[in-house]
Amino acid sequence: MPYPSGVSISPSTDEPEQVRYALDQAAIVAITDVPGRITYVNEKFCEISKYSREELLGQDHRILNSGYHSEEFIRGLWRTIARGQIWRGELRNRAKDGSIYWVDTTIVPFLDEHGKPWQYMAIRYDITERKRHEQRLRDQAALTTLGEMAAVVAHEVRNPLAGIRGGVQLLASLFPDAADGRELIGEIVARIDSLNTVVGDLLAFARIREIKPVPLDVPSFLEDMAASLRLDPAMSRIDLRLTTEPEMVVAADVDQLRLVFTNLLLNAAQAMNGEGRIDLTATRSGQDRLALTVADAGPGIPAELRERVLEPFFTTKHRGTGLGLPTAKRIVEAHGGELALTDAPGGGTAVRVILPRRVAS
Repeated sequence: MPYPSGVSISPSTDEPEQVRYALDQAAIVAITDVPGRITYVNEKFCEISKYSREELLGQDHRILNSGYHSEEFIRGLWRTIARGQIWRGELRNRAKDGSIYWVDTTIVPFLDEHGKPWQYMAIRYDITERKRHEQRLRDQAALTTLGEMAAVVAHEVRNPLAGIRGGVQLLASLFPDAADGRELIGEIVARIDSLNTVVGDLLAFARIREIKPVPLDVPSFLEDMAASLRLDPAMSRIDLRLTTEPEMVVAADVDQLRLVFTNLLLNAAQAMNGEGRIDLTATRSGQDRLALTVADAGPGIPAELRERVLEPFFTTKHRGTGLGLPTAKRIVEAHGGELALTDAPGGGTAVRVILPRRVAS
């Protein structure tokens, strides 16, 4: 058993217990039997996984599976330790609350007199912040390249599109209203508009302008947003319900934040095929943060896809650029906030936006 924090260990204490105590203070430790059932976890394991010891004992590590690693990767891990060899690598796990964390992992087989494993000890170290830093560096490099490409696209594609659209509309005026050609030209214009939207999304993602914060009354902002979106045809059959607390002020770029919540609310409407209830709520999250949540009653997003839908160009829609949510995430992070997806109560998806609460003096 691990010793309580600050306990004095005498020289007479068994050496294995001393080693275990020291290990428990520095690392995330778990022991499993040969089939992989958890027989021991230390307090650090419970802290990072958000599970209690009672919830973990008797389970296998699939309870932490984030869906990130391939089946072949996991099979390779098990083949290694089943042969009595030590496995080392990095694992991405999912905590009980849905959050993702990374651990640098060493799994040591304990062998019997016949050289066969009879239990495994996994020793892990939290490397989540390091992985986030590495991802930020990759994102910055990718955005630099994307920004250069976006400039070319804007010049070489968007400008000619405007001319093509104008020419096609001029052709349309030469056809009678009921002519087949007029209907075809209408379809061409729609496709041009769709392509222009793709280019616009690309530019918006690659070139988010510098944030210009002003004191923003959150309840008034959300009420204006809700009133405006209720006039959108895509929201005509949506029951949009707004719940806020009074006197909540943040320093935010109004136009950029409007873009974020327009995107989130229209996404929620699309998830329900344009019909159903959306809850838009704003509450205090501690003393210095606000939580703004958009929750729909749609089919929800599988846990293994929640991280991926925040990646640029990944989309679950038949048509779409996959840049809406990543753009919203970038804007929120530029405000010093966070954006995350979770399950909505009763089903559906909830997008939670956390903003620092900078109250105007």
